[in-house]
Amino acid sequence: MRTRELLTGVACAAIAVGLGPTNSKAATLDDVMRRLDALERSNAQLAKENADLRRQVKAIGAAKGGAAAAAVGEPSKGNPVLHGAPAPSPAPAPPAGGLSVGGMVVKAGPAGPIIDNTTVTIYGHADVSGDVFNPSVFDQGTKFGVSSNGSYFGIRARHNLAPYGWDGFAVVAQFEEQVDVAAAPTERASFGTRDSYLGMETPWGAIKAGKSDSPYKKATAAFDPFANTLGDYNSIMGNTGGDNRAEFDWRMNNAIWYESPIWYGLQFSAMYAAGQNYAPDNSDYAYGSLFQCTGAAARGSGSNFPGTGGAVPGNIGGNGCTDGSYGDAVSVALTYKNGPWTAIAAYELHEGVNRHGDDGLQPGLVAPVFLFNGEQVFTGVHNEWAVKAGGGYRFDLPWGPLQTYAYYEWLRRENADPAFNERQRDGVFASLTQYVGPWSFSASFAHAFRTPDCSATPTCVSGNPAMLSFNDPAVAQAATLQGNQVGNSATQWAIGTRYRFSNWASWYLVGAQLTQSAGAHYCLGASGHGYQVCSRDQFNDTIGGATIRAATTGLTFDF
Repeated sequence: MRTRELLTGVACAAIAVGLGPTNSKAATLDDVMRRLDALERSNAQLAKENADLRRQVKAIGAAKGGAAAAAVGEPSKGNPVLHGAPAPSPAPAPPAGGLSVGGMVVKAGPAGPIIDNTTVTIYGHADVSGDVFNPSVFDQGTKFGVSSNGSYFGIRARHNLAPYGWDGFAVVAQFEEQVDVAAAPTERASFGTRDSYLGMETPWGAIKAGKSDSPYKKATAAFDPFANTLGDYNSIMGNTGGDNRAEFDWRMNNAIWYESPIWYGLQFSAMYAAGQNYAPDNSDYAYGSLFQCTGAAARGSGSNFPGTGGAVPGNIGGNGCTDGSYGDAVSVALTYKNGPWTAIAAYELHEGVNRHGDDGLQPGLVAPVFLFNGEQVFTGVHNEWAVKAGGGYRFDLPWGPLQTYAYYEWLRRENADPAFNERQRDGVFASLTQYVGPWSFSASFAHAFRTPDCSATPTCVSGNPAMLSFNDPAVAQAATLQGNQVGNSATQWAIGTRYRFSNWASWYLVGAQLTQSAGAHYCLGASGHGYQVCSRDQFNDTIGGATIRAATTGLTFDF
């Protein structure tokens, strides 16, 4: 009201000074007031139109690919953060008389005016920790380490096709790489080593091709509160034979997959990964791979990289992929998330898994392995598959929500010799996390049951083909323990806390212990951590039955 009075006073003064008393056509006060009213109505209309246009732009951005803020919770192993703000790509200049918003041309479509754009999101996850651990092997002692814990960087793009008559359709692409923040970089840190793809979103779901965490892996990714730390559940879960690889918690190459829309919390996903192998027994590199065996850790377990222990001469045609290399793979998952309830069921098949490295019968290096009781080890080439089912519930307590998860897993290797089939066993996992303000307190339990007794073979107790060293400096080099004569079960406990400075930054502290029967040889940090802590001596001999302990603290930052 005071503004209107002031404008009226200024207008009257201007009339009095500008026109003077001798001007016969001087404007009256009523004339001035009518003009002011017209100006105010015009400004109000412009403000309303501007507000309406802004609301349309924001609604389109949210519905057509704007990045959503990530909810407070544990970082997901299989999905990158989604809260990075989209940056529009440069758009062509609008035609004469055309309307543009933020440099993007407004076009008409089936749903009315929409903006033809491509959104590009730059995102990343940084997680660096300091670790202290003890493998309890006679010549190792307590060690310290610094690790990158699955840090990554990525670029995601989405091109909306609705302006061209394809309402609800978009072309999507993503290129994501591992970032070795603490370690010396290798080919693991080249661009596109993590989930990377090109695909199409439709009203009926998304089809993508490239490489990605499998549906089987993603189904329970949120279940593990200690993902990528030394308390990661992959020490046991999805890990068929122990050691430093979780074969059924994997990112698959040469893949094509489908992700359905979410119907009342229910979603289905399916993936097919082509083996692309030269050799009928999958002992060679896949088409398009330089020296990386399918299902192998880069320069590590299962690869044919020189110095890894399993390498044989030659590149293509070297037939050195004999430690878990497989052909075609299929992975499917059905997940349900609605309110406090979560439920999952998943299945994955690896065809023709080559385990000749365990029995010494790999092509070109035929040297059969005999145990000290005269038994010849023969593991061969067979299909391997896994099934898991479980769920979770979130309790709303007065002091904060309590999230619980649990699932059971079946790991199987078909038609294998039961005397040497350590890949066939069951496992169970459970976790809980209590949230109290910015704090969360978590605990987890994982157990690998022993492989089944092979009663048809009188000398066989369980299916471990290994001969393990004793954990004794006096006899380690002179005697070994025959693996399939003793049990190979293992149990892991982990506890920890996390403090969230915000949705995007946190500090954590985790402690873990892995106890094992005499024939077991699992590792802390398998697959998720920047390195693995295994029960091995300085000569890389595997020590059976060791108890491994670790503590780790780190800082995370998502953007």
